[in-house]
Amino acid sequence: MKTAGFYAALLLTLLLAAGRPALAVDTIGWEDLVPLLDESQNPYLRLSEEQQESLYDLWMVRERIASGSKNLEDLEKEAVDNLASGGIDSDQILRELEEFLAIAEENNSKLVQDLDGKNVRIPGYVLPTELSGGKVVEFLLVPYVGACVHTPPPPANQMVHVKVEEGFTSEGLFAPVWVTGQIATAMSTQSLYLKDGTTDVDAGYQISASDIVPYE
Repeated sequence: MKTAGFYAALLLTLLLAAGRPALAVDTIGWEDLVPLLDESQNPYLRLSEEQQESLYDLWMVRERIASGSKNLEDLEKEAVDNLASGGIDSDQILRELEEFLAIAEENNSKLVQDLDGKNVRIPGYVLPTELSGGKVVEFLLVPYVGACVHTPPPPANQMVHVKVEEGFTSEGLFAPVWVTGQIATAMSTQSLYLKDGTTDVDAGYQISASDIVPYE
């Protein structure tokens, strides 16, 4: 009877395991953490490559003039004339560009709610925020080397706060990793310790890591 009971329990375990589907893991990139923009509002899409260059030149010239730079009238006139030759009002297209840039900037503070609760795999660089026993148990995952260290921090939707229950050994700031785990859309403020002091940064996402491996 003991043998029959053992095999019955084993069979039940196998049946339950077979009926439990493996959790799907979606590999995502940093662009997937930013809500999609309505590209129909992007004035660049209506322009030829040459016109795009003229619009960029005009925008840069106007910015420099506004900051006090002089002797840029010829470059400004050339850009205006190039746009006008294609039937484009330079002042109007500049207004449209500034409006689109404002929309894009506002979009940087928004999160992709559809990601909440999904199991994902994303690459990035490690900025430790909490250590235990020589291992990293919490860190900020960032999209590029030096983020927050020598430059202003990325927007909140380009910062992921990662928790590692068992901790892991980091290979340093220049060693990218793959992080796998369940992601949550949840704003948080994290303290980052730098050589010149402590700074607080906002992270728009959190991941409870189930696996961390070197990026290859």
